[in-house]
Amino acid sequence: MKQAELDKITADILALLQERGIVSVSKSGSTQAETGSTKGPAEAAVPRSPFKKDPMLVPVLITDRAAVLSDEDIRTLFGSVSLHKDESLSGGSRVIYQETVNVCGPDGEIGDVHVCAPEDKERQVELLSGDDLILGIKAPLRLSGDTDNSPGIRITGPSGSIELDEGVIIPIRKIEIDPEQASKLGLGKGQIVSVEVSGSRGGVLTNVAVVIKEGADGFCHLDKNEAAAMCISAASMVKIRK
Repeated sequence: MKQAELDKITADILALLQERGIVSVSKSGSTQAETGSTKGPAEAAVPRSPFKKDPMLVPVLITDRAAVLSDEDIRTLFGSVSLHKDESLSGGSRVIYQETVNVCGPDGEIGDVHVCAPEDKERQVELLSGDDLILGIKAPLRLSGDTDNSPGIRITGPSGSIELDEGVIIPIRKIEIDPEQASKLGLGKGQIVSVEVSGSRGGVLTNVAVVIKEGADGFCHLDKNEAAAMCISAASMVKIRK
């Protein structure tokens, strides 16, 4: 194709985009995407989140398997309670340690389960969906701390092992939010909502529990398998749908 023909096609495309308000032509003849930004064309062309400035927008906290243990448990498993906080992992209000344990069921074992400091003296093991099938137990879908009538598990560390009579759950999706923010958003304790995920593999996740807690930072807690399936990263935001 000759250069003159290419130039005509380019001019026709620019004219069409300008007519539809997608780009504008500056006095210098350069083009700029109509995003309301003063950035250059390459930056302006990046799609913006449809949720920008939406009051129902909340950040995501990606969770993993966790063993929430008492000081006595930690001493038995590691020979000391002096563990090392893992600054690279975010657990909301929880303290997550670098040290890990193995959890053992009748049919199998799962390693690299991070130890967490206890909250409100609870002792529990939080699994990912499908882990209970590997272990050979039936873990209920629960909010953290709701461990009544849940199965037990054996936990092993470098210095010993312990048995939990109960405490193994698969955490339900949740949004932890403080009372003031909950009131502003019209959310109530125990309310079940959905969250909308934008992006190339976006969609809607249902059955998200609202947990109102003093000092909560407003994160939506999703486990790493759910996050990977929908291309959600630690920098992602989701929109609450009531």
